Amino acid sequence: MARRNNSLLSPIQTVEPQTQQITFDQAVRSFILHNRAKNLSPNSLEFYEYNLHYMQKVFQEQNIPLDYRNITGKQIKQHFTSYMLDKGLASNTINGRLKSCKAFFTYLYEEKMTAHNVSEQFDLVIAEKKMIQTLTKEQVILLLNQPDRNTFSGLRDYTLMMVLLETGMRIGECIALEIDDVNLKECEIRIKMGKGRKARRVPIQKTCVQVLKSYLAERGELETKALFVNIDNKPLHRRTIQENIQEYGKAAQITSARVSPHTFRHTMAKFYIINGGDIFTLQQILGHSSLEMVRYYVELFSTDIHQQHQKYSPVENMGLTRKSKRG
Repeated sequence: MARRNNSLLSPIQTVEPQTQQITFDQAVRSFILHNRAKNLSPNSLEFYEYNLHYMQKVFQEQNIPLDYRNITGKQIKQHFTSYMLDKGLASNTINGRLKSCKAFFTYLYEEKMTAHNVSEQFDLVIAEKKMIQTLTKEQVILLLNQPDRNTFSGLRDYTLMMVLLETGMRIGECIALEIDDVNLKECEIRIKMGKGRKARRVPIQKTCVQVLKSYLAERGELETKALFVNIDNKPLHRRTIQENIQEYGKAAQITSARVSPHTFRHTMAKFYIINGGDIFTLQQILGHSSLEMVRYYVELFSTDIHQQHQKYSPVENMGLTRKSKRG
């Protein structure tokens, strides 16, 4: 048997593959596919894609090449952040778009498509705190009296508004509700499709339970599992809910606040805090990922400002309502 050659083997020469030059659009598609694999919601994917193409449009409008491989934080601040500020966009809108860009550039860096993580080179803008619009107790009662509960549509809309007020859920969460998500025996509603695909259980009390019982009896057994349906037994659309609630607001002559599904969310939080609820439970009920928003609710509603002011008003306590003597 021939002996093997004892000479050393030459090392295998490996060639590093050259990074393929892909376009900005291709990089965005790669980023979206990456997040789809992470099971992000369709709304989140759409949000990312819109904001990234918006940035592309802004650079094109200013005749500035958008080279994602060599872009700097200074360019983003000068030609994107400043552009949006000059357009008068709300700080929350600007920050939403900047967060999308940060996530995108972080992904490119981690995938070795860029040499530097440019997301570390630009910051979000300081967000102004806007006053939250809520409904008063009288407005809520007036609003709930608008639907004609002798009709299926009226009973459905009354029930839907009652659920929004009781739970503070988002409109997207409400639309996604199915029959099996309502547990009347345990007095709770299961939200499977919360923000960030986080599920949670929200308690409901006896008044809301009775309203849901009445609605479910009228809804009956249908092919669709959707909880809220139209007269054709099809799932209710987001736009229909928004328009119906808006029309009830007009009928109730409510002009001091925008009447919308999200206003119910803020209103629920307000009364929960005023009635003595704690922020940690409220955070779980509303499905907030952090305490930032619920702390803001506390800042606004933890005390009944009008009652406190009535007690301690400088003007009232000085007795300045008496008629002054004229010389």
